[in-house]
Amino acid sequence: MVRRHQDAVYNLLYQITRNPQDAADLAQDAFVKAYRKLEQYQPKYAFRNWVMTIAANTAKNRFRSLARRRRAEEEHWTLRELNSAGKDDVQFAELEEALASLPVKWRTPLVLKYMEGLSYDEIAAVLKIGVSAAKMRTLRGRERLRELLAPDAALIPGTAAG
Repeated sequence: MVRRHQDAVYNLLYQITRNPQDAADLAQDAFVKAYRKLEQYQPKYAFRNWVMTIAANTAKNRFRSLARRRRAEEEHWTLRELNSAGKDDVQFAELEEALASLPVKWRTPLVLKYMEGLSYDEIAAVLKIGVSAAKMRTLRGRERLRELLAPDAALIPGTAAG
C-alpha cells in the first residue's frame, strides 16, 4: 500500500505544505490513518483516491501550524537570491511562491490537477466536494495565479498563455 502510493501522497502533501519534512510527517500520519481505517475502505472506489483523501484531510487538519512554518520559511527568500538565479529558476521560484501563497482550498485542487494529473471527478472524490466545486476551485486558483504572475502568465498551467 505504502510503496505503491507514497510518491503521490508525498507530492500532494509537499505541494500543500511547501516543506519536505512536514510533507513526510503528514504522509506518514496519513498512511497510519489509512492502515487503521482499512476496514472502512470500499473496494468499489479507487484506493489511490481514498488514500489521497486521507492525506488531504490530514493536511487540512494540521494546516494552521504548517502555514505558520511556511511563512517563516518564506521569510528566508530574498530578492538577492532570486536576482542571482537564472531566468528559468526565477520564473519557477515565482510560480512556486505564488502557488504557496494561495489558500489551501485553491492550491490543493491545482496540485491534484496539474501535478498529480487527477481528473475533476477524482479531485472531487479526494476533496469530498462536487465536481463543479472542484472545477470552480481549480479555476479560481488559476485566476489568482494569473493575477499574482500577470507578467509571467505563460507559466500558469491551463491558461491561454500557458
